[in-house]
Amino acid sequence: MIGRAIRALAQQHVLSPAIDDALLSDCRVLGNRYSLIDQLPKGGVVGEVGVDKGEFADHILRTARPSGLHLFDIDFSRTNRAVTDHPAVIMHRGLSADSLDVLPADMFDWIYVDGDHSYEGVCRDCRAAKAKVKPGGYLVFNDFALIDVYFGRYGVHRAVSEFLAVERWPIRFFAFNTHGLYDIAIQKPLLTDS
Repeated sequence: MIGRAIRALAQQHVLSPAIDDALLSDCRVLGNRYSLIDQLPKGGVVGEVGVDKGEFADHILRTARPSGLHLFDIDFSRTNRAVTDHPAVIMHRGLSADSLDVLPADMFDWIYVDGDHSYEGVCRDCRAAKAKVKPGGYLVFNDFALIDVYFGRYGVHRAVSEFLAVERWPIRFFAFNTHGLYDIAIQKPLLTDS
């Protein structure tokens, strides 16, 4: 574990841009991602990118009670059948950015992004998801961190920080995690050219 962390740190690294204080002015800090989900709109259309076994999708179904929960993953074979068989669930098999691209603009109240953690993968998901979220809706990113001692370097922090620097979406929620892999929720402005 320590060796993997040292190797990841030794890789050439491009720094994330600084986050403008103005984007943090109305940010609420929460204890965990479950508390963050409690703050998001209920009963709407929700997306989750990266489902794995479906534990978090199950939490979203129980807590947010979405009218539709769109799940994006390359493989649902490990996903709990209680989740995949839920009447509100719509599954999109394949690369998340490709699956999002074919959906209508301004469709989602919020999208939880926990898929490909590489810089390039998060950038693709950001580009695809930004037009799919309604004005006033949210993009929520899991593992807003540079490194995970178990899995190595992540691109989430850099990709999201660059998105914030360009798009200027305010950060509304920041959620802690016991492993230092935080969640961040950004809100699409009500008036936008995107």
